[in-house]
Amino acid sequence: MGKESEQTPRERTEKTLLAIKEFKRYLEDVEKDLSRMSKKFSNKEIAQGVGFAATGIHEALTYLAIVKKVIEKTERIVAKKNIVSGDETDRLIENHPDGRTSLSGLA
Repeated sequence: MGKESEQTPRERTEKTLLAIKEFKRYLEDVEKDLSRMSKKFSNKEIAQGVGFAATGIHEALTYLAIVKKVIEKTERIVAKKNIVSGDETDRLIENHPDGRTSLSGLA
């Protein structure tokens, strides 16, 4: 548990995106298997039930893609914010010839 807390937000994001990618691949395989299976059953009710399950998995994949996009967009926004706040901090720090530093722009 301590190892996870040592990860940067960027590392956690990358780990989450990788897990989403692996889960997506798994769901796609299950969806294909269910689609093939639904064609094999002669009993219409069973085939229909399997088809509904495949449809549900397809919808889950759609939502998973949305979650992935939100995570990626959030990561870009956070990265931009960190760059901007770093620039603002640099502008506030004043270096003096004698090696001292102080905050500038404060009343």
